[in-house]
Amino acid sequence: MTINARSVTRRGFLAAGAAALTSLALVGCQRTQSSATPQAAPAQPGRTGPTLILATSELVVGPNRFAVGIVDEANRPIVDARVTFGFFQVEGQQATKRAEAPATFRWVDQQTKGIYTAPVQLDAPGRWGVEAAVEREGQRTVIRSSFEVKATGMAPMIGSPAIRSKTLTPRDVKDPAELCTAAPSCELHATSLDELLANGKPTVVLFASPGYCTSQTCAPQLGVLLGVRPKYGEGVNFAHVEIYKDPRNQVLADAVTEWRLPSEPWIFFVDRSGTILERYDGIATPEEIQGAIAKIV
Repeated sequence: MTINARSVTRRGFLAAGAAALTSLALVGCQRTQSSATPQAAPAQPGRTGPTLILATSELVVGPNRFAVGIVDEANRPIVDARVTFGFFQVEGQQATKRAEAPATFRWVDQQTKGIYTAPVQLDAPGRWGVEAAVEREGQRTVIRSSFEVKATGMAPMIGSPAIRSKTLTPRDVKDPAELCTAAPSCELHATSLDELLANGKPTVVLFASPGYCTSQTCAPQLGVLLGVRPKYGEGVNFAHVEIYKDPRNQVLADAVTEWRLPSEPWIFFVDRSGTILERYDGIATPEEIQGAIAKIV
Protein backbone atom coordinates (compact mmCIF):
# COMPACT_ATOMS: atom_id res chain seq x y z
CA MET A 1 0.00 0.00 0.00
CA THR A 2 1.37 3.40 -0.98
CA ILE A 3 0.34 6.53 0.86
CA ASN A 4 1.11 9.97 -0.55
CA ALA A 5 0.01 12.88 1.61
CA ARG A 6 0.58 15.56 -0.99
CA SER A 7 -2.27 18.00 -1.51
CA VAL A 8 -1.85 20.07 -4.69
CA THR A 9 -4.28 22.80 -5.66
CA ARG A 10 -5.23 23.63 -9.24
CA ARG A 11 -3.05 26.72 -9.08
CA GLY A 12 -0.13 24.71 -7.76
CA PHE A 13 -0.53 22.14 -10.49
CA LEU A 14 -0.49 24.79 -13.18
CA ALA A 15 2.89 25.87 -11.83
CA ALA A 16 4.26 22.34 -11.66
CA GLY A 17 5.44 22.35 -15.26
CA ALA A 18 4.36 22.54 -18.86
CA ALA A 19 4.88 18.81 -19.38
CA ALA A 20 2.41 17.89 -16.65
CA LEU A 21 -0.07 20.46 -17.91
CA THR A 22 0.15 19.19 -21.46
CA SER A 23 -0.24 15.57 -20.39
CA LEU A 24 -3.22 16.16 -18.12
CA ALA A 25 -4.86 19.55 -18.73
CA LEU A 26 -7.54 18.54 -16.27
CA VAL A 27 -7.91 21.63 -14.18
CA GLY A 28 -9.15 25.16 -14.64
CA CYS A 29 -7.32 28.42 -14.22
CA GLN A 30 -7.29 30.05 -10.81
CA ARG A 31 -6.90 33.78 -10.70
CA THR A 32 -7.66 36.82 -8.61
CA GLN A 33 -7.93 40.45 -9.54
CA SER A 34 -4.81 41.29 -7.59
CA SER A 35 -2.54 38.59 -9.00
CA ALA A 36 -2.54 35.96 -11.72
CA THR A 37 0.86 34.51 -10.82
CA PRO A 38 0.70 30.80 -10.03
CA GLN A 39 2.20 29.51 -6.79
CA ALA A 40 4.78 26.77 -7.06
CA ALA A 41 3.75 23.24 -6.21
CA PRO A 42 5.61 21.54 -3.35
CA ALA A 43 8.63 19.61 -4.48
CA GLN A 44 8.44 15.84 -3.91
CA PRO A 45 11.95 14.38 -4.34
CA GLY A 46 11.88 10.60 -4.57
CA ARG A 47 8.10 10.42 -4.73
CA THR A 48 6.79 6.92 -5.37
CA GLY A 49 3.30 5.88 -6.29
CA PRO A 50 0.37 7.87 -7.66
CA THR A 51 -0.57 11.34 -6.45
CA LEU A 52 -3.92 13.12 -6.21
CA ILE A 53 -4.34 16.59 -7.69
CA LEU A 54 -7.35 18.47 -6.39
CA ALA A 55 -9.34 19.74 -9.38
CA THR A 56 -11.88 21.79 -7.45
CA SER A 57 -11.19 25.40 -6.51
CA GLU A 58 -13.54 25.45 -3.52
CA LEU A 59 -15.32 22.83 -1.43
CA VAL A 60 -18.14 24.02 0.81
CA VAL A 61 -20.56 22.80 3.44
CA GLY A 62 -23.36 21.03 1.58
CA PRO A 63 -23.44 19.08 -1.69
CA ASN A 64 -20.23 19.09 -3.72
CA ARG A 65 -18.83 17.57 -6.88
CA PHE A 66 -15.47 16.32 -5.65
CA ALA A 67 -12.92 16.10 -8.46
CA VAL A 68 -9.30 15.03 -8.63
CA GLY A 69 -6.73 14.13 -11.21
CA ILE A 70 -4.43 11.20 -10.56
CA VAL A 71 -0.87 11.10 -11.90
CA ASP A 72 1.90 8.55 -11.60
CA GLU A 73 5.51 9.14 -10.55
CA ALA A 74 6.34 10.66 -13.95
CA ASN A 75 3.32 13.04 -13.85
CA ARG A 76 1.53 10.91 -16.45
CA PRO A 77 -2.25 10.90 -16.04
CA ILE A 78 -3.86 7.70 -14.81
CA VAL A 79 -7.13 7.38 -16.72
CA ASP A 80 -8.00 3.69 -16.53
CA ALA A 81 -8.30 2.99 -12.80
CA ARG A 82 -11.21 1.94 -10.63
CA VAL A 83 -11.34 4.54 -7.86
CA THR A 84 -13.33 4.79 -4.63
CA PHE A 85 -13.21 7.86 -2.38
CA GLY A 86 -13.51 7.77 1.39
CA PHE A 87 -14.09 11.15 3.06
CA PHE A 88 -12.89 11.88 6.60
CA GLN A 89 -13.53 14.82 8.90
CA VAL A 90 -10.31 15.67 10.73
CA GLU A 91 -10.22 17.13 14.25
CA GLY A 92 -6.73 17.31 15.71
CA GLN A 93 -5.24 13.85 15.31
CA GLN A 94 -8.66 12.20 14.94
CA ALA A 95 -10.09 11.37 11.50
CA THR A 96 -13.70 10.19 11.32
CA LYS A 97 -15.05 8.66 8.15
CA ARG A 98 -18.19 10.48 7.00
CA ALA A 99 -18.85 9.22 3.49
CA GLU A 100 -17.72 6.89 0.73
CA ALA A 101 -18.45 7.07 -2.98
CA PRO A 102 -17.25 5.38 -6.17
CA ALA A 103 -15.59 7.79 -8.59
CA THR A 104 -16.37 8.20 -12.28
CA PHE A 105 -13.69 9.12 -14.80
CA ARG A 106 -14.68 12.20 -16.81
CA TRP A 107 -12.95 13.51 -19.88
CA VAL A 108 -13.53 16.38 -22.29
CA ASP A 109 -11.82 16.72 -25.66
CA GLN A 110 -9.32 13.88 -25.18
CA GLN A 111 -9.80 10.59 -23.34
CA THR A 112 -6.15 10.63 -22.28
CA LYS A 113 -6.88 13.66 -20.06
CA GLY A 114 -9.49 13.86 -17.37
CA ILE A 115 -10.62 13.80 -13.77
CA TYR A 116 -12.28 11.42 -11.34
CA THR A 117 -15.45 12.82 -9.78
CA ALA A 118 -17.95 11.80 -7.13
CA PRO A 119 -20.81 13.58 -5.38
CA VAL A 120 -20.31 14.13 -1.66
CA GLN A 121 -22.17 15.88 1.14
CA LEU A 122 -19.72 17.72 3.42
CA ASP A 123 -21.47 18.60 6.67
CA ALA A 124 -19.00 20.84 8.49
CA PRO A 125 -16.31 23.40 7.69
CA GLY A 126 -12.67 22.80 8.49
CA ARG A 127 -10.04 20.25 7.69
CA TRP A 128 -11.04 17.09 5.84
CA GLY A 129 -9.19 14.25 4.19
CA VAL A 130 -9.82 11.96 1.26
CA GLU A 131 -8.61 8.41 0.94
CA ALA A 132 -8.64 7.22 -2.67
CA ALA A 133 -8.49 3.48 -3.27
CA VAL A 134 -7.03 3.09 -6.77
CA GLU A 135 -7.28 -0.32 -8.46
CA ARG A 136 -5.31 -0.73 -11.66
CA GLU A 137 -3.56 -3.55 -13.47
CA GLY A 138 -4.27 -5.98 -10.64
CA GLN A 139 -2.81 -3.70 -7.97
CA ARG A 140 -4.52 -1.66 -5.28
CA THR A 141 -3.02 1.58 -4.03
CA VAL A 142 -4.37 3.91 -1.35
CA ILE A 143 -3.63 7.62 -1.65
CA ARG A 144 -4.48 10.13 1.04
CA SER A 145 -4.68 13.88 0.80
CA SER A 146 -6.15 16.71 2.85
CA PHE A 147 -8.43 19.57 1.86
CA GLU A 148 -10.31 22.44 3.45
CA VAL A 149 -14.08 22.81 3.52
CA LYS A 150 -15.44 26.35 3.73
CA ALA A 151 -18.64 27.34 5.50
CA THR A 152 -19.68 29.15 2.35
CA GLY A 153 -18.11 29.57 -1.06
CA MET A 154 -17.00 32.60 -2.99
CA ALA A 155 -19.03 31.53 -6.02
CA PRO A 156 -22.85 31.44 -5.70
CA MET A 157 -23.99 28.39 -3.81
CA ILE A 158 -26.54 25.74 -4.67
CA GLY A 159 -29.90 26.99 -3.42
CA SER A 160 -28.99 30.66 -3.76
CA PRO A 161 -30.49 33.06 -6.32
CA ALA A 162 -28.54 33.54 -9.52
CA ILE A 163 -27.06 37.03 -9.78
CA ARG A 164 -28.75 38.99 -12.54
CA SER A 165 -25.63 40.46 -14.07
CA LYS A 166 -25.76 42.53 -17.21
CA THR A 167 -23.51 41.09 -19.93
CA LEU A 168 -22.48 42.42 -23.29
CA THR A 169 -24.56 41.70 -26.40
CA PRO A 170 -24.15 42.68 -30.07
CA ARG A 171 -25.97 45.92 -29.20
CA ASP A 172 -23.05 46.96 -26.99
CA VAL A 173 -20.04 46.40 -29.27
CA LYS A 174 -18.90 47.45 -32.71
CA ASP A 175 -17.31 44.11 -33.52
CA PRO A 176 -19.11 40.87 -32.48
CA ALA A 177 -15.67 39.29 -32.00
CA GLU A 178 -15.38 41.41 -28.84
CA LEU A 179 -18.07 39.29 -27.23
CA CYS A 180 -16.33 35.92 -27.39
CA THR A 181 -12.70 34.74 -27.52
CA ALA A 182 -13.63 31.40 -29.08
CA ALA A 183 -12.64 30.85 -32.70
CA PRO A 184 -15.11 31.19 -34.27
CA SER A 185 -17.14 33.25 -31.81
CA CYS A 186 -20.08 31.39 -30.32
CA GLU A 187 -23.72 32.43 -30.56
CA LEU A 188 -24.45 32.44 -26.82
CA HIS A 189 -24.17 36.20 -26.38
CA ALA A 190 -27.32 37.40 -28.14
CA THR A 191 -29.13 38.28 -24.90
CA SER A 192 -27.80 39.74 -21.66
CA LEU A 193 -27.65 37.30 -18.76
CA ASP A 194 -29.99 39.40 -16.62
CA GLU A 195 -32.66 39.22 -19.33
CA LEU A 196 -32.28 35.46 -19.69
CA LEU A 197 -32.67 34.94 -15.95
CA ALA A 198 -35.86 36.99 -16.00
CA ASN A 199 -37.63 35.28 -18.92
CA GLY A 200 -39.08 32.34 -16.97
CA LYS A 201 -37.00 29.62 -18.60
CA PRO A 202 -34.30 27.48 -16.97
CA THR A 203 -30.81 28.76 -17.71
CA VAL A 204 -27.39 27.18 -18.18
CA VAL A 205 -24.55 29.69 -17.93
CA LEU A 206 -20.90 28.95 -18.64
CA PHE A 207 -18.18 31.28 -17.39
CA ALA A 208 -15.04 30.63 -19.43
CA SER A 209 -12.38 32.34 -21.53
CA PRO A 210 -11.70 30.03 -24.50
CA GLY A 211 -8.99 32.23 -25.94
CA TYR A 212 -7.07 32.90 -22.70
CA CYS A 213 -7.59 29.86 -20.45
CA THR A 214 -4.10 28.59 -19.59
CA SER A 215 -5.37 25.13 -18.59
CA GLN A 216 -6.68 24.55 -22.14
CA THR A 217 -10.06 23.36 -20.81
CA CYS A 218 -12.29 26.35 -21.55
CA ALA A 219 -12.56 26.03 -25.33
CA PRO A 220 -13.37 22.29 -25.16
CA GLN A 221 -15.90 23.00 -22.41
CA LEU A 222 -17.65 25.58 -24.57
CA GLY A 223 -17.68 23.04 -27.39
CA VAL A 224 -19.38 20.50 -25.14
CA LEU A 225 -22.05 23.03 -24.16
CA LEU A 226 -22.71 23.96 -27.78
CA GLY A 227 -23.03 20.27 -28.63
CA VAL A 228 -25.63 19.72 -25.89
CA ARG A 229 -27.67 22.84 -26.61
CA PRO A 230 -29.64 21.62 -29.70
CA LYS A 231 -31.27 18.86 -27.62
CA TYR A 232 -33.31 21.47 -25.72
CA GLY A 233 -34.50 23.79 -28.49
CA GLU A 234 -35.96 27.02 -27.15
CA GLY A 235 -36.94 25.50 -23.80
CA VAL A 236 -33.67 26.23 -22.03
CA ASN A 237 -31.53 29.38 -22.07
CA PHE A 238 -27.81 28.87 -22.75
CA ALA A 239 -25.34 31.66 -22.04
CA HIS A 240 -21.57 32.06 -22.27
CA VAL A 241 -19.90 34.77 -20.20
CA GLU A 242 -16.30 35.73 -20.93
CA ILE A 243 -13.97 36.00 -17.95
CA TYR A 244 -12.23 39.20 -19.03
CA LYS A 245 -13.46 42.48 -20.43
CA ASP A 246 -9.80 43.32 -21.16
CA PRO A 247 -8.06 39.95 -21.50
CA ARG A 248 -4.64 41.29 -22.38
CA ASN A 249 -4.51 43.20 -19.10
CA GLN A 250 -6.50 40.54 -17.21
CA VAL A 251 -9.30 42.92 -16.23
CA LEU A 252 -12.21 40.79 -15.10
CA ALA A 253 -15.65 41.17 -16.63
CA ASP A 254 -18.22 42.79 -14.34
CA ALA A 255 -20.30 39.58 -14.18
CA VAL A 256 -17.28 37.55 -13.05
CA THR A 257 -16.62 40.05 -10.26
CA GLU A 258 -20.28 40.03 -9.24
CA TRP A 259 -20.39 36.22 -9.17
CA ARG A 260 -17.07 36.17 -7.25
CA LEU A 261 -15.63 33.33 -9.28
CA PRO A 262 -12.23 32.10 -8.01
CA SER A 263 -11.38 30.10 -11.15
CA GLU A 264 -12.57 29.04 -14.57
CA PRO A 265 -14.45 27.37 -16.12
CA TRP A 266 -17.67 27.28 -14.07
CA ILE A 267 -21.14 26.14 -15.17
CA PHE A 268 -24.28 27.07 -13.25
CA PHE A 269 -27.73 25.52 -13.72
CA VAL A 270 -30.61 27.83 -12.78
CA ASP A 271 -34.29 26.89 -12.57
CA ARG A 272 -37.26 28.94 -13.75
CA SER A 273 -37.48 30.79 -10.44
CA GLY A 274 -33.85 31.94 -10.71
CA THR A 275 -32.45 29.52 -8.11
CA ILE A 276 -29.15 27.73 -8.67
CA LEU A 277 -29.75 23.98 -8.41
CA GLU A 278 -26.34 22.74 -9.56
CA ARG A 279 -22.87 24.14 -10.16
CA TYR A 280 -19.80 22.54 -11.71
CA ASP A 281 -16.33 23.85 -10.93
CA GLY A 282 -14.01 22.77 -13.74
CA ILE A 283 -14.67 20.55 -16.73
CA ALA A 284 -18.01 18.77 -17.13
CA THR A 285 -19.01 16.10 -19.63
CA PRO A 286 -22.13 16.07 -21.82
CA GLU A 287 -23.65 13.44 -19.53
CA GLU A 288 -23.07 15.59 -16.45
CA ILE A 289 -24.49 18.68 -18.14
CA GLN A 290 -27.60 16.83 -19.30
CA GLY A 291 -28.06 15.36 -15.84
CA ALA A 292 -27.88 18.82 -14.29
CA ILE A 293 -30.30 20.24 -16.87
CA ALA A 294 -32.79 17.52 -15.85
CA LYS A 295 -32.85 19.14 -12.40
CA ILE A 296 -33.91 22.56 -13.72
CA VAL A 297 -36.38 21.79 -16.53
